[in-house]
Amino acid sequence: MPDVTSHAPGTPSWFELSTTDDEGALAFYGALFGWVDDPQQIGENQYYHMQKLNGLEAASIYKQSEEEKNQGVSPHWNTYFTVSNVDQIVAMAIEAKGTLLFGPMDVFTAGRMAMLQDRQGAAFAIWQPQDHIGCRVKGEPGAIAWNELATTDPDDAIEFYKSLLGVESAAMQGPMEYTMLKAARTDVAGVMRITPEMGPVSPNWAVYFSVADVDATASQAASLGGTVLVPGTDIPEIGRFATIQDPQGAVFSVFASA
Repeated sequence: MPDVTSHAPGTPSWFELSTTDDEGALAFYGALFGWVDDPQQIGENQYYHMQKLNGLEAASIYKQSEEEKNQGVSPHWNTYFTVSNVDQIVAMAIEAKGTLLFGPMDVFTAGRMAMLQDRQGAAFAIWQPQDHIGCRVKGEPGAIAWNELATTDPDDAIEFYKSLLGVESAAMQGPMEYTMLKAARTDVAGVMRITPEMGPVSPNWAVYFSVADVDATASQAASLGGTVLVPGTDIPEIGRFATIQDPQGAVFSVFASA
């Protein structure tokens, strides 16, 4: 399992679950992905649960604050993008008509972060690393595989992220409208339009985790109390995915490459 040692600016680099039941979520994802909990105390009876694969940081889980719950925020996955200067990116985002939700703030000596919202309403975070670079494993079973923005206005969203994060874009050929975002000449995320067939979906950044067998994982998730929203589906010449809702209500997808 390769040890990721850095993330180029503009790359999705950290993935955290905000949940109403951290113990329940720890049991669910630990059984599903083989994550090992490494809890970090951040306050009285408050823990930030680092999730590790073979000793390497893969993601994190934390229990929502009362303030977050009182605001009606549902359990969800957050995606962080590595940047060189959080404060500079926040100023640029505000100037570009994005919204600052939280921060900027230092996270002990781990790094500096802020939570933002793009012009269509999708929330995302930015991360200026210090002691913590973000995830140290990618593409392995149980680790992050892909990040994807579903939005109501792909063209505007793509321009927003290109100007903010310095990424490039390239439209994919095929029957489906899909655009790749590139950092350091590497595909790092995708952008797709929300269609009527998707139902009432708000703009969001989705996380995909690698698995060896999509259908077996979806079946296991259901047996653990999750709900399979999209059963195993092939993406020709790319791979197979399924979309799952965990027992607390957060949505994620699993993916196996062709």
